[in-house]
Amino acid sequence: MTALAEPQSGAHQPHHGIPQPRTPHRSPAAAIGWQPPAEQNRAREAADAETLVRQNLEWALFERAHALSARHASAAWERRFHRPLVPYALAALFRQRAADGNAMVVTAATRLWLAGPDPSDPVDLLSALVDLARARDPRRPWDVRTAIANRHDVPDQAVYTGLAFSSLDTRTGTFAQACADARSELQIPGTILYLADDPAMPGGQRALVADRRGTDGHNALTISSHEALSTPVILSRWPYTRVALSLLYERSGYGRVLQVMTELDREIHAADEQRRTSASGRRGER
Repeated sequence: MTALAEPQSGAHQPHHGIPQPRTPHRSPAAAIGWQPPAEQNRAREAADAETLVRQNLEWALFERAHALSARHASAAWERRFHRPLVPYALAALFRQRAADGNAMVVTAATRLWLAGPDPSDPVDLLSALVDLARARDPRRPWDVRTAIANRHDVPDQAVYTGLAFSSLDTRTGTFAQACADARSELQIPGTILYLADDPAMPGGQRALVADRRGTDGHNALTISSHEALSTPVILSRWPYTRVALSLLYERSGYGRVLQVMTELDREIHAADEQRRTSASGRRGER
C-alpha cells in the first residue's frame, strides 16, 4: 500500500481544491501602451516642461560663463598697473533647482591668478590645478569651492556641472595689445570656453567656444557649440553654430586647453560627488 501522499501512477487525481495559475487577459489598449488623452496630455506637458528647464539651464550656464569673461576683463583692466592679473580665469559652475521647482539656479566658484615675473600659460595654470585635485586625500571630502577658487556663491546642496574658462588673449591679439588700443574695459574682447562631461553625448562631452567682442566690435558674440546648447537656433537667446567636437579641438586654437579642462572636470566631478555624499551622511546622523 502506498502512502496517501504518494499517489500511484495512473490514479485519478482530482483538481478541485488545487489553485490553478491564471494569466490575466491583457486588453488591446494595455498591449500597445495606450493612455487616456488626459494622461497623454499631462505626460506631454511634463516632458515639455522638463525640456524647457534643461534648455534654460544650458543658457544660464552660458550666461554665467559670459559674465565671467566680462568681469574678468573689467578686473584685469582696472588692475593692469597695480597687482595685474593674468589674462585667464576659471569658474566651476554648479546647478541647483529653484525653490519653486520650475528652474535651475547656476552659481560659480571662480579662480583668478595674479601675474608673476614669469609668462603665464593657460595649460600650465590648469595643469597645476589638476595636480592639486589628484593629490587630495581620498579619505576626506575635497571642496573645490575653497580648494582652488578665490571666491564662490555656491550653496552646499548645489551640484557641480562643468567648467567655464575665460581668455583675454583672443584671435585678434593679446590682452596687452587690446589695452594699448582700448579706452575702457568695455572695449576688451574675450574668448569663452565651456566644457562638461556627458557620456550620453557624442564624444562624451558638451563643449562650446565663444568669441566676445568689445563695444568697438558692436559687442558681437560668435558661439560654436557641441551639444552645450540644444535650443532650436531660431529660438535661441544668441545665435550659435552646431559643430563637431573634433572641430572645437582642432580649429578653435584652444585644443590643448580643452584637453586639460577635461582632466580637471573629471577630478572635480569625483571630488564634488564625494563632498555631497559626505554632507548628506552628516545630515542623516543628526
